[in-house]
Amino acid sequence: MWAYTRSAFRVVELRAERYRPQSGLMLVSTHRAELDVPLICPSLYRLGRYLQDRRAPRIHFAARDDMFDRGFFAGFPAGLPVRARRLLYPLCAGPFLPCVRVYPVPYPSAAVLRLGRALSELPPGTPLEPLLPLTLAAGFRARAREVGLPEPGTVAEALRGEYADLLWRFCTGEELSDAAFAAVARRRAEEGATALRYLVQTVRAGKILLLFPEGRPSPDGEIGPLRKGLGTLVRLGRPALLQPLAVAYDPLTRGRTRAYVAFGEPFAPPPEGVDEAVLAALRRTTPLTVGQVVAQALRAAVIGGSECVTTAGLDLALAGAVAESVAEERPVEQDLTEAAQRRGRLTDCLRWACREGLAAAAGPGELILAPELILADARLARAAREYASARESGDRRSRSP
Repeated sequence: MWAYTRSAFRVVELRAERYRPQSGLMLVSTHRAELDVPLICPSLYRLGRYLQDRRAPRIHFAARDDMFDRGFFAGFPAGLPVRARRLLYPLCAGPFLPCVRVYPVPYPSAAVLRLGRALSELPPGTPLEPLLPLTLAAGFRARAREVGLPEPGTVAEALRGEYADLLWRFCTGEELSDAAFAAVARRRAEEGATALRYLVQTVRAGKILLLFPEGRPSPDGEIGPLRKGLGTLVRLGRPALLQPLAVAYDPLTRGRTRAYVAFGEPFAPPPEGVDEAVLAALRRTTPLTVGQVVAQALRAAVIGGSECVTTAGLDLALAGAVAESVAEERPVEQDLTEAAQRRGRLTDCLRWACREGLAAAAGPGELILAPELILADARLARAAREYASARESGDRRSRSP
């Protein structure tokens, strides 16, 4: 994990001195991307001195349960060619994950079934088409024609690598309403209860537990909402301390994406309102990035009807955001508190915008914007939403662009 993430990203740890592994600690982290775990773990292992001290308390992880299923590497990633899915489908990491203290939690909840998992628990000869909604059945038929296979008629014929992405569809009880899935749904509910009991026992035993209370990577940059269950786990497990972690990625730069791992101040669990306290702590721990500020400023300018911005105005906005974050004791990279380094980072970000066609230099210190491209760019929208969400309180929605 260290070799991959440190070569793929420029990683910065913020307020790392706050992490001290100790009995009864529960780590709660924001979830920005699927790479959060390999990004966070090297920092935790290094700061915890696990290689030097074999007696240091080890970290246990709560992870989505479909990671334990055969075919995860084929079905989960988006955009894989069918040939790659066919080759990866037999692989299964499930038997090895408990060896590194990773334990399954129903994903996205115990009330939702993954299609492939549900089908695998039925007799192999069960006719397929009567079980599926029309749209899903049509997807299997279309894929069969695409790869030159006979249309799958039974469950066994559908459980193939060519259909891995279709099998990784998460379905509600209404979608899989056939009576054949009734026993599968009951087992799923039982697995959810078992997983919660195990996590409670882990926390009660004083072991360190890391979990992502949002449950999945944020689709749009929003921090939260938290999934149900955190308050119950804290109430029953009784951890001594909760410590927030927050990850931020800044791709609005030259070369490798900048990745930040920030550590918040540990705090005792409140007697009530655990979810609200944790969400507020996660937002307060989210690092400030140059990309967040520039994205918000560009989108605000376009929405306000402006087609140009000045570098001086953007630098003023970035300096103000840094000063505000420092005053509120939010994590800020040290380089951003020094004027020369801050301007250098801003210049790098604006050059990225020009390379992407989102802006063009119109003269010294002035940029002409491409409004339609700026509003359509998902990276800018995500960064701006992350900046605004980190500054929200409670359930209030920000009105920032």
